[in-house]
Amino acid sequence: MSATNLVQYADLRRALPAGLQGDLVRLGLSSLSRREAHIEPTLRAVRAALVAMNGGAWKDESPAAAMDAGVAALERHADDLLGPAHPKGTRIMVSLPPAMADDPTLADRLIEAGMDVARINAAHGNPEQWRANAESLRAAAVRAGRTIRLCVDLAGPKVRTGLCSQGPIEIRPGDRLWLHADDAISTGSVRLPDGSLPTPHRIAVTPRELLGALKPGHRVLIDDGNIRGRCASSSPAGADVVIERVRSGAWPLKDRKGVNVPDSDVPIPSLTDADLATLDAVAGLADMVALSFVRKPQDILDLHHALETRGLSSMAVVAKVETPQACRDLPAILLALMRRPACGVMLARGDLGVEIGFENLPIAQDEVLALCEAAHMPVIWATQVLESMTEHGFPTRGEVTDAADSARADAVMLGIGPCLLDTTAFVHDLLTRIQRIRARSRALLVPWGGWDHA
Repeated sequence: MSATNLVQYADLRRALPAGLQGDLVRLGLSSLSRREAHIEPTLRAVRAALVAMNGGAWKDESPAAAMDAGVAALERHADDLLGPAHPKGTRIMVSLPPAMADDPTLADRLIEAGMDVARINAAHGNPEQWRANAESLRAAAVRAGRTIRLCVDLAGPKVRTGLCSQGPIEIRPGDRLWLHADDAISTGSVRLPDGSLPTPHRIAVTPRELLGALKPGHRVLIDDGNIRGRCASSSPAGADVVIERVRSGAWPLKDRKGVNVPDSDVPIPSLTDADLATLDAVAGLADMVALSFVRKPQDILDLHHALETRGLSSMAVVAKVETPQACRDLPAILLALMRRPACGVMLARGDLGVEIGFENLPIAQDEVLALCEAAHMPVIWATQVLESMTEHGFPTRGEVTDAADSARADAVMLGIGPCLLDTTAFVHDLLTRIQRIRARSRALLVPWGGWDHA
């Protein structure tokens, strides 16, 4: 049923005539939006109403049970993936600090504050810490009489800079960077009195496949887009990058910062050798694994195969949508996910926003939410939610609005910070109140890809 509904919804968005939704509303009929979970019953109901309005006999072709089936399927799938629903509706997923086991009461307090799902980021910590955290979480859940699912987020093939040999390297517009993979060390150059560089900064990057994928004209975005440049020339040995824009006029490049190359197709698998080792380490601990940097359906099938060979066929899979390729091929990725009994999507808006441009992110995240609802696929709203509050104890107005928008998803993910406990309680209270007045909502059913100007 879910796969059929997804295909019908995708076809509708491709074929819906411009202006039809407005015409239907003027007739007092459904605009077809907010109907993603049950497309065919809605179309049948609208057709029956149009026939009756034109003098034909009324025929109820869409009983209430057909309308409710899609919503019920989505709720059932969310329960299967994330655990039993809470009255606040949207569940809270909390990222556990690597050293959580050092605080024997933290898991209890997080559950009391409103945590419904826990997350371990395998890019940080080690298997011993992951196991200790999982055991602490399980014991706390038993004491609370709760079911708390545990998600392990695989690190994936993240492109990063190397270690800075003499501390942060100041990057300015007009600088040239030489990206290389000879070693893991990045070195800065001494500037001349006029502020220019006699030689480029040498910036180490991993994996080395990035260098072969970069072509002249391709964008290179470093440290969440705070440093923005463009490739001038490249070879397997290295790439010459000219910096075009830098936040605040100058930006310190520190160790191990992320690199995004949205115009390049880097030939590396989403499932790395390190991820396979993580699967071995978390067998028996995790309820679900999240696959980073998904680009195509085969990435999901590769993870399915890796789980099956390890006897982990019952482990749920979450696809992290954080690349332009994933957005473009999302229906096929969702169909691949459906091959397992419990699955979902994480809307990882940090890397996604850098890759497609922050100005395009609102459109893309709406499309992901809509397509997933049509597939009856639960969605986790992630990345930098209430980050200021998690770090400093005070949220910004924009962050509170963003957290309230997460009520459109099935779960919202909080990151690690010194004020994590207070932030969990804050978002629990916010979602409890928001849920009384807001449900999922959609706008016009235009063909998806409105964020993509390529």
